[in-house]
Amino acid sequence: MFFLLLSALVFAQDLSVPPNNIVFKPNKGLEIKSGDGDFKMVTRLRAQQRYTLIDNEEGVSHGFQLRRARLMFKGNVFGEHNSYKFELAVSPKDMGLKPEGTISKSPLLDWYFYFSQIRDLNLRMGQYKVPYSRQRVVSSGNLQMVDRSLANGEFNLDRDVGMDIRSKDLFGLDMFRYYAGIYMGEGHSSYSEGDLGMMYLARFEMLPMGLYKDYVESDLNRTTTPKMSIGAGFAYVDEAKRDEGIVGSIPSDGGTTDTLNFNADVGFKYSGLSFEGAYFWREGTRNPGDESPVEEARNGTGFYAQGGYLFAHSNVEISTRYGQILPADGETSLTAENEAGIGFSNYVGEHSLKLQGDLFREWGPDGFSEGENEFRLQLQMAY
Repeated sequence: MFFLLLSALVFAQDLSVPPNNIVFKPNKGLEIKSGDGDFKMVTRLRAQQRYTLIDNEEGVSHGFQLRRARLMFKGNVFGEHNSYKFELAVSPKDMGLKPEGTISKSPLLDWYFYFSQIRDLNLRMGQYKVPYSRQRVVSSGNLQMVDRSLANGEFNLDRDVGMDIRSKDLFGLDMFRYYAGIYMGEGHSSYSEGDLGMMYLARFEMLPMGLYKDYVESDLNRTTTPKMSIGAGFAYVDEAKRDEGIVGSIPSDGGTTDTLNFNADVGFKYSGLSFEGAYFWREGTRNPGDESPVEEARNGTGFYAQGGYLFAHSNVEISTRYGQILPADGETSLTAENEAGIGFSNYVGEHSLKLQGDLFREWGPDGFSEGENEFRLQLQMAY
């Protein structure tokens, strides 16, 4: 907190910021801006504390962890159309802390520049979540349940370094969005020179009933008219280093995988009721390495369907989700997984202060009876 206050004072002094231009906005953070608005910085802290209890054939286990701990700065410089975001992730899970004490990820989560001078040709460049699938792009702080679906975990494309062009309101029709990008294909925390294998991505969205906040789960605004968002994304990863594209594990044979990825999703909100669902497909062609045997690509499909209802005159919501991961016919290293669960949320201060819990049954190819039960309880605070 001292660092934040010191940064604010230095920023304000250098730009002669009027006192009334330094304000704290609940659910958004501390905002500092110049008198003409050409320079702005917003700072925000967010943390999630999570308790997990697992019951399976091996017995009962539990744990309490600081699941996420984030520090974020965002704003604009030299005009409102030159914006940026910088975010650090410093919890043990965020940084990939191993039992032996090693760290596998940089604490630098996001750093990108965003130029929005042309409505239908905005440019983003840096490290950030690639705009491939809806639920992955939704912030972990704005989720309806404690965490994302199993299918999203298997088929998402996470963060990479690169650039894209996009429009939040294509043609100004209040109905369409698009994204088209090219990335290094190395994933989060890449920094060194590599081969010429890249990731190419495109996504298109249609909102037939008008634009709305479809990248925030739950209908906390109690949308007065029905709203729907339909999207589809495609990505090709050339010479992917990991078994899920730019995330996952390095194949045991040391080779790479040329990976085709597709997803389609839908979101809906109306009067406290919300629904979303997604379908995923992936097919990879292996380029084997020097080790044997050759590991098969993780070819297959997956889906999830999720919905919730925010009770009238209340901050309490109930939700449910069902999802599957299905291996493709033929040679694949993907195994079947299933999940079904219910959840509750108490939005004390919308998503900035909330208590969430869920109970899931997860099972694999051996059947429902051979699965495990998982209970999670999580408190999030952001300010």
